[in-house]
Amino acid sequence: MGLIQKQTLQGTVVTYVGIIIGLLTTGFLLPNLLFKDQIGLIQLLGSLSIILTQFANLGINGAGGRFFPYFRDYERGHSGFLLVAVSVAGIGFLGCAGLLWVAHDWLVAQNNDRSGLFERYFYLLLPLTLFTLFFNLFDTYARLLYDSVTGTFLRDVGQRVFFLAAVVAYYLGYIGFYGLLCGWLGSYLLAMLLMIGSIARQGHFTLNPVNLAISPDLRRSMARYAGLTLLTGLSTQLILHIDKLLVFKATNLDNTGIYGISANFGAVIVAPALILYKVSGIVIADSWKNNDLANIQLVYEKSCLSQLIIGALVFVGIAANLPGVFTFLPKGYEAGYNVILWVGLSKLFDMATGVNGQIITTSKHYAWDSLFNLIMVVLTIVITPVLLRIYGLEGAAIGAAITIGLFNLSRTLFVWYRFGLQPFTWRNLAVIGIALLVWGLAVLPPYATGTKLATLADMAIRSAGIVALYMGLVFAFRIYPDLNLMVGKYRN
Repeated sequence: MGLIQKQTLQGTVVTYVGIIIGLLTTGFLLPNLLFKDQIGLIQLLGSLSIILTQFANLGINGAGGRFFPYFRDYERGHSGFLLVAVSVAGIGFLGCAGLLWVAHDWLVAQNNDRSGLFERYFYLLLPLTLFTLFFNLFDTYARLLYDSVTGTFLRDVGQRVFFLAAVVAYYLGYIGFYGLLCGWLGSYLLAMLLMIGSIARQGHFTLNPVNLAISPDLRRSMARYAGLTLLTGLSTQLILHIDKLLVFKATNLDNTGIYGISANFGAVIVAPALILYKVSGIVIADSWKNNDLANIQLVYEKSCLSQLIIGALVFVGIAANLPGVFTFLPKGYEAGYNVILWVGLSKLFDMATGVNGQIITTSKHYAWDSLFNLIMVVLTIVITPVLLRIYGLEGAAIGAAITIGLFNLSRTLFVWYRFGLQPFTWRNLAVIGIALLVWGLAVLPPYATGTKLATLADMAIRSAGIVALYMGLVFAFRIYPDLNLMVGKYRN
């Protein structure tokens, strides 16, 4: 657990620095600088590129997480793994480019975009997908070498700082909207190049085919697993992003922009879990190889509790401060108020169920996770449009919350049934009780009105009170013993 705790803590700090920058940029500056349809375009292109990246990857990232322990050999350049990964991703990207070329007219026709922005800037999907694809590939490779912090820093901080600079240049009038899009695209390119440079400096960048050592049996096992993880990864990203696509298809870019900005606030909650998943997946894969079920149980139990503690704190902080948040957004964004709450709840449930997905996908029963993903994609496509028609933007968020909730419930029950692993104790229930209590108390004081400075002061004081009371109760009741131990060492 030492490696997981250390890199999760480091990654969480880096991620939340990036989140502050991201919220400043996309949560406050862009809504006040751009039209809603322009924001909707950025949100839509981002979601589509993530989905296309999963397709272009052809499952090699997932296969790497499962089988890299059989390649790990520094002296032999890790037996040519990087050459295999780059080759597979290159083939996948060419297939993705061909798919975009063939489907261009159909994709453009599947919307109500009267502004023509989506059609005009559709071609940006290709380089955006390329940069995202190879950044993710080299980030995965670095994580397999137990470095999850570099990629997190480049994506969550470096990329966002570069884009923030482009937004400032737009605000000052040095560039127009197209220049801003180029700056956004450039941030992905820069992150990819720096990720490659980091791996090269560590001496792990080798594409020499002489080092390639892969047996026919391992090749077949990797191909089967990659096929399933392609399906799983694509389904997972569809579950996470299809709500934006459905909003775009059913309404327009304006509503896509409102929904996307609101969903970004809710997504803040899950940030620490993303770091944990990256690190723990490698450790769990090694544990399966060594048949160390006890270590998997330990990782599972601690991941559920620690992520619930962090996620519930962030959720309460956001929910209690929403009235203040919306005073900084232009009129028209109020429709996203409940979207933030529903998206936040779905992310919190995802965190509360820990590394259930990593346990399944790194085990011999990995095919089941693909089945769960497929079922959830179908469920999302069926229920979200219905709820969207009934409840508007909030309906799309409710549909996403139902889907993600059922998805994680299915995974959790499967891990319990198949492996006998059950991570929940009284401490998990106690965290939920503390969160509800603190949330209830946090909304009792009246909210500041008048100047934005007064609102900022109100949010700061309210947030400080939430953190102090919440963490004080967690510490007092010894909800997470490692926290008490860490504080005790610090005092001594």
